[in-house]
Amino acid sequence: MSNPSFSNIDRWLFELMEGNLSAEQEQQLEAFLLQHPELDMDRDMWEMAIVQKEEVVYPHQDRIVRIKPVGLFMMAGFTSIAIFIGLGIVDFSESSSNSVYSQQQLATEQNDNRSITQSFTTNKSEQQNAKNGFESISINGAQTQIGQLSITNNTTYFPSPGISNLSNISNLSNISNLSNISNISNLSNISNPSNPSNLSNPSSISNPSSTDEELATEPVRPVDVDSYKEINYRTGPSFASNNRFSSSNYKESFSSRLSKAKRALTRMMDNPVALKNLKDPYYHIPAMQSMDVNFGSVGTLLATRVQTLTRAQWLGEENQQFINQISVDGYAYGIRGGIGLQLNNAYYGNGQIMNSSAAITYSPKFSVNRNILVEPSIRFKMGNKSLNSSKITDLGQAEMDRGNVHEFYPSGTAPIGKDLWYRDMGLGLMVNTKWFFVGLQGDNLFIHYDNVYSASTNERAGTHFIATIGTDYESQRENIGLSPYIVYQKNDQLSEAWLGVNARYEWFTMGAAVSSNLDLVGSIGMKFNRFAVNYNMDYTNSFLFDKQIISHQISLRFVAFSNKNGQKF
Repeated sequence: MSNPSFSNIDRWLFELMEGNLSAEQEQQLEAFLLQHPELDMDRDMWEMAIVQKEEVVYPHQDRIVRIKPVGLFMMAGFTSIAIFIGLGIVDFSESSSNSVYSQQQLATEQNDNRSITQSFTTNKSEQQNAKNGFESISINGAQTQIGQLSITNNTTYFPSPGISNLSNISNLSNISNLSNISNISNLSNISNPSNPSNLSNPSSISNPSSTDEELATEPVRPVDVDSYKEINYRTGPSFASNNRFSSSNYKESFSSRLSKAKRALTRMMDNPVALKNLKDPYYHIPAMQSMDVNFGSVGTLLATRVQTLTRAQWLGEENQQFINQISVDGYAYGIRGGIGLQLNNAYYGNGQIMNSSAAITYSPKFSVNRNILVEPSIRFKMGNKSLNSSKITDLGQAEMDRGNVHEFYPSGTAPIGKDLWYRDMGLGLMVNTKWFFVGLQGDNLFIHYDNVYSASTNERAGTHFIATIGTDYESQRENIGLSPYIVYQKNDQLSEAWLGVNARYEWFTMGAAVSSNLDLVGSIGMKFNRFAVNYNMDYTNSFLFDKQIISHQISLRFVAFSNKNGQKF
């Protein structure tokens, strides 16, 4: 095997973990790792990937008996045969006790029951009777048992378990032993009763009793319950005890519905269509990109990113300005953070002032856990402002930084010179979570001199504070996205808040934002994995002329492949 190198370090670490290296090879590998400490994390990852073999001994191993598949099949076959025989005996026994029903009558009853099942929702009174425990059937020329009551020939109604509304019952014969039957009412129109024993005092009849055998033929049809689509016929000792829609079963139904709603809510919360953080926001604030809104965004993508911005602000006005910006940032595993470089150039008016600056930013990344990443940042900036006094107009004022108006030569003073060199520092903090991001930063913390407009030594740049919060929504197929955000900034005389949103469908993007000063911005663009372009048109207020003027801005972005070590980190 060749000497350790970056191209084969994974193989060397694998062989080390497997114990396949000789003592000399291990020393060679250790020397290489000492020269390259950035590979310590790779070694740690390989060590974490080792799974130690554990011997598991069952305490009662001697009792373990392997059951042959043939025996299982034979046991299953005998069990199935026994079940079929048992079901046949039960069915034969029930058929013998219910011989009063002929095959033709049973088929007719089943057809009638199907018809009743399809139309039972239209008969409200029948539904109410079914809820109260009553059932209506028609038995012609048959005999059935209800408690100890024997009824032959045409029985129109019978109650379960109470007996009521026995009107229009004809040819009652062999009615005997009506004791212990309660709730008998409306016994009118009973014709031709023969041998009606013990009917002299119906009011004394009480305590109904029925056995499973006596009510085995009682058909039970559930009525007026929406959640059941099939009608099952059951038999048993009483309708109340076998009713599928008793209070307990209603509770079970409600519980199942509650569980179903809970599962649906859980699926909705777990669905990818939810709060996310893509760590790649796009802002509509004039002349500002993500690196300007928060320094902590440097290196967040764990990939080399190149961004450009070109802005034509307030064209045709005396305070018109051309702004160009280019920035490069990425993640460096050796310093465990992001590093970025930004170059700016602004050409004000017809050449009155030119401002050029360069800034370098460092942002270490601290992973609190899998869902929270803390990114502090520090930025050092140097720049030069050059003044061409021959091009100063009679207006006598300048608005180079939007919202900040400065006077030329106040009280008859004159500029100190043509060039002003300055340097300053900024600090920022970005917190990226799984669901949203929030950031806070301050720039120009040294409050550098800005006396290019006059000879006054008290003319200093104002501190620039920015706070931001935002999130992302993305569909399950990741072809639709929505990214709202809020930004507040205070830059010397300017104080404003922006509310904006970006929408994406496939590669097409569009967005809009509005400020607390009622400035409006709209954007349209394209976004791909490695390339993005956006055009902005804004209608922003010029404090110098106290009116809103249209400006144009276009930005490009190029992203390389992600840093392998950064992803591990």
